[in-house]
Amino acid sequence: MKIIRGSGEVPVIYTAHHASHDFGEFTERVALTEEQRIRFSDYGTSETVPLHGIATIVTERSRALGDLNRDPDDSGRFQGQDYGQPQKHDIWKEGQELTEAEKQFCHANFYEPFHSEIVRLLASQEGPAMVVAWDNTAHYVIGNSERGESVTMKPFVLSNCGAEESAHPNSQEPTSCEPEFLELLSEIFAKELFKQGLPNEIHLNLVMKGGYICRQYSTLRNESELKTKGINIPVQSLQVEYDTVITHDQVTLEPIPEKITSLRLAFTNAISRAYKQYFTGPTK
Repeated sequence: MKIIRGSGEVPVIYTAHHASHDFGEFTERVALTEEQRIRFSDYGTSETVPLHGIATIVTERSRALGDLNRDPDDSGRFQGQDYGQPQKHDIWKEGQELTEAEKQFCHANFYEPFHSEIVRLLASQEGPAMVVAWDNTAHYVIGNSERGESVTMKPFVLSNCGAEESAHPNSQEPTSCEPEFLELLSEIFAKELFKQGLPNEIHLNLVMKGGYICRQYSTLRNESELKTKGINIPVQSLQVEYDTVITHDQVTLEPIPEKITSLRLAFTNAISRAYKQYFTGPTK
């Protein structure tokens, strides 16, 4: 993984946990083409993720070697197929899938260090902090809404484990960040996106409720567990998911540099404004 020290403008740790399509020492056993490997990643997130926080942590291995945004006990962490539509593709050549010993190797060398770094950074803070999981998704069907309607990826989905199209909790679990903060962030982010000439349609907790990183690193949800790891400060978390059609040609995968720069700037400005307004009073 790559750890990029931030400017410290806001007390936020960013994770770009699906940014890589590199299989490292396992490359020769991969059945996917180069293009399919890229599409299986959250391509471009290493360029759009903000750099103004405490630190930005960027993976340097494919999610196929153990999805960093899944619970460590999740049997689906080591996937056998990609997300190809209309047909998925086998990730590994026949008979060359990861062995149990290799999965343990990946866990010890990729998964544990990534999460240990998040814990270390949070434990070193003296005041409240946030964790932002930074993701993207290609412009295709991402699942069904709670009403059973098929949903194609929207420009943006912000998640805090809340109720669908709401920042507030559902009846089953607490949110990962305060609902009022997510609502404020969404409002300001939409304005910043508009300033940058980008699509500014934002949905909340639509299909995507927040993965393991969002669920785990929140004292609103896991205060006791985080204290056992030496984290004694208030921590809130949220997930950002954006449509790759904004930043890349969907056929050629060519990046659109000005859109990439604009997206990073829009969110950087938005969360800075929202944090200052929500936690320290109205922006002057």
